[in-house]
Amino acid sequence: MDLELRFDFSLILEKNLRGGEGLSAAQLRGGLRRAEKAALAIARRHASGEIGFPDLPFREKEARALCREAARLRERFGHMLVLGIGGSALGTKAVLEAVGGPGARKGMAVTVADNVDPDFFLPVLRAHPMKSTVVVAISKSGTTAETNAQLSLAIAALKKANGRSWRESLVLVTDPEKGAFRKMADAEGITAFSVPPNVGGRFSVLSPVGLLPLAASGVSVGRLLAGARWMETLFREREPAENPVLFASAVYSHYLLENPKPVHVWMTYGRGLERVAEWWQQLWAESLGKRRPDGTSVGQTPARAVGVTDQHSQVQLYQDGPPDKIYTFVKWMKGREKGMVPPAGFAPEMAMLGRRPLRDLFEAEFEGTIGALRNAARPLVRIEVGSGDEAHVGAFLHFWEWVTAVVGECAGIDPFDQPGVEEGKKIARALMGEKGASARRERFIRSMGSRAPAEIRVRSGG
Repeated sequence: MDLELRFDFSLILEKNLRGGEGLSAAQLRGGLRRAEKAALAIARRHASGEIGFPDLPFREKEARALCREAARLRERFGHMLVLGIGGSALGTKAVLEAVGGPGARKGMAVTVADNVDPDFFLPVLRAHPMKSTVVVAISKSGTTAETNAQLSLAIAALKKANGRSWRESLVLVTDPEKGAFRKMADAEGITAFSVPPNVGGRFSVLSPVGLLPLAASGVSVGRLLAGARWMETLFREREPAENPVLFASAVYSHYLLENPKPVHVWMTYGRGLERVAEWWQQLWAESLGKRRPDGTSVGQTPARAVGVTDQHSQVQLYQDGPPDKIYTFVKWMKGREKGMVPPAGFAPEMAMLGRRPLRDLFEAEFEGTIGALRNAARPLVRIEVGSGDEAHVGAFLHFWEWVTAVVGECAGIDPFDQPGVEEGKKIARALMGEKGASARRERFIRSMGSRAPAEIRVRSGG
């Protein structure tokens, strides 16, 4: 397995970044010590069994079983409809897009439905022929309201198409022992796969959450896991100054804690990376946006930009706007297409474009945007990923899971919980009439009603 990732941190160093925005040698040494200490704390939680994501790349026996199930499903079904939201969906979408997009592999067509907007979900459901579609519903707790609503609609469609055999067209991915989905699987005899109890949703892409639909689509989950194992081993064995996880954690924690930048922009160059950025956005926001035990807040707003499109929509802000951002530029080292620009067909002053690969212009745009932001004294990390194959993608995702965990520990918060998300879910269920939640519903309604009115409504006619 030939893997290559390039991490360039030179543009955050004091000697390369004017205006006091760069890290001094002393700050970098301190950041590396802080990151190493935080990594050891995470490792202790892992050793105790509290945290499980570092183990996922090594669960090869489970991966082989999932591949066998995926092969069985491919023999019978032509379509897979995945029901899930957040961590139950974004990792699958990221890998599918990064390795070439849906249909790029010789597997079944996989659609991930991660929104209950009726104008999105109902047409998706109707578009799937339910006699040849297997539905995979993912919820660790089994109480995700959005996924339960989707599942109810999907089961009705499965029953209409398949009658009493509808259960054979449904797979659940959930907790191994408890929760509503586990009870349903046991009561109805529905095939179910387990999410390790110590793995949270946004860290679960290398568990059955992601591996089952990815294997069904034809993605090599063996190579995906092999890339992640490579990164895990590299992280465990390298000294801090040569360790990409610890070095990156030192840099990003500096701009979170010591020279706080409230916004972290990912600018991606390469097809599929924009979906990886979407996965990272949840990982970074939900893991790091927290209150510390003393009540103070920490966090960084993750923002996504696509090169070269957003050079024409966002870079003006990035270059001349407030210096409140850190930037991560991500690109593939190798692209797939090799088309040439013809020698004619453009304005004479653009003659330098002719007789050259279109990729040359793409690469020049990447370098030019980095140069412009460097000239504006913006802190910037540059990451290049060998290619959009499973092994590189697995390594890259696992790298970011570890960086996020270590940065969270540096910040003095728990990167593995999500109390803010849980509060919103409780209010939503109460508004839908959840049993035993009437008091919460009434409190919420009273709190909203007590606010000073500031509504403007306009309509035409009448």
